[in-house]
Amino acid sequence: MSDLDIKNGGQDSAQQAARSGRKKAQSGSVSRRLILDVAAGLFSEQGFTETTMRQIAAKVGMQAGSVYYHFESKEQILSEILSIAVRSTYMAVRDSAEKLPPQATPRDKIVAALRSHLQALHGNIHYTSTNVKFLGQVPEEVEQNVQPDRAQYEDYWNQLLHDALAAGALQPNLSVPMLRPLILGSLNRTVVWFDPSRGNLDDLIATILTLFNGMWSRP
Repeated sequence: MSDLDIKNGGQDSAQQAARSGRKKAQSGSVSRRLILDVAAGLFSEQGFTETTMRQIAAKVGMQAGSVYYHFESKEQILSEILSIAVRSTYMAVRDSAEKLPPQATPRDKIVAALRSHLQALHGNIHYTSTNVKFLGQVPEEVEQNVQPDRAQYEDYWNQLLHDALAAGALQPNLSVPMLRPLILGSLNRTVVWFDPSRGNLDDLIATILTLFNGMWSRP
């Protein structure tokens, strides 16, 4: 075998190893997201405390011990699910408000944010309903992990409302620290009672927008 053959053989082995590594990485990534998707479905249906790692593994189609290759604990799975729920909603709301035309008013941005929050909430229902329906079951360590994401999203809403108040778009006697949790709490609770098989999401959005009409200042 010549030096060239050895060199080419080494290159081929390296390329095969690289391809194998990429495949393993891709497979690991897919499996990890699949575990999160399955766990979110179980958490949203029966709660965090009633769901076991064995149930998650069985529904994914792997051995219970294999789940621990991707996650250290059930708490870590919940932490990532809640963070995904909050971050995805925040990004959807921020994008919808910031992609409005330059002449958009603070009121236009809040209306877009209300609409986008509901769409994200119900478009990613297993993740977001886990965040809403069983909030009382969230362990303290998990809540501490997710708190920075919650705070960032709340700060964004605070800014939207403060901008609207400063522009005279809101009733001047409204308190932003009260209004923001009232808005988000009302929107989030729709995952508990709204049934998309019996109602239209656009109708729900229109109803919510009408409900909050009273917060706007009158000409």
